[in-house]
Amino acid sequence: MPTDAQILANRLNAQKSTGPRTIEGKAAVSQNAVRHGLSAERDVIASESQADFDLFRRQLLDELSPLSPMESILAERIVALSWRLKRVGRFQNQAIDALNADQTRSPLARLTQSFSFNIAGKSQGDSTGLNGELALGRLAVKDFANARVLDRLLMYERRIENSLYKTILEIQRLNVMRKLSPIKADDDETGKL
Repeated sequence: MPTDAQILANRLNAQKSTGPRTIEGKAAVSQNAVRHGLSAERDVIASESQADFDLFRRQLLDELSPLSPMESILAERIVALSWRLKRVGRFQNQAIDALNADQTRSPLARLTQSFSFNIAGKSQGDSTGLNGELALGRLAVKDFANARVLDRLLMYERRIENSLYKTILEIQRLNVMRKLSPIKADDDETGKL
């Protein structure tokens, strides 16, 4: 059981640690849990272009042309899932390239890299100086700790695809129901005459 002095000390310490206060600080902290972005709440992660996403979204919404509020919700979900599915493809390609690059380097090159990282004070998993184009792949390999990284990426891909296909089927079902409902209303009116 804590003493009164401990409770008072805890309350005083809690006043000091209120978290980020600036807009920039809050934005930075909001990304703390984002690792690979395959299950991110936000549609666009730091390594992607907001302009590319906006163009993709506009084109897909034009194609889906939702009319009701429910169709709009489903169309937005299709946009987000499709974007994530594209992200999974990039992750898979870069993870394969990153794993391949790690395997094809000579033992001498690996030893040299190990020494250079230790001297610079960086961890060996830090790849910012190496192959920047494989950053997503190296991130996935590091995040999954080399343990069945491709299996895990395929698992994410399957989950996203399943959700995407279910959402597409639901929006198609709503479209068919909407198209059939005026016919049904016309039949009811002609039957009453």
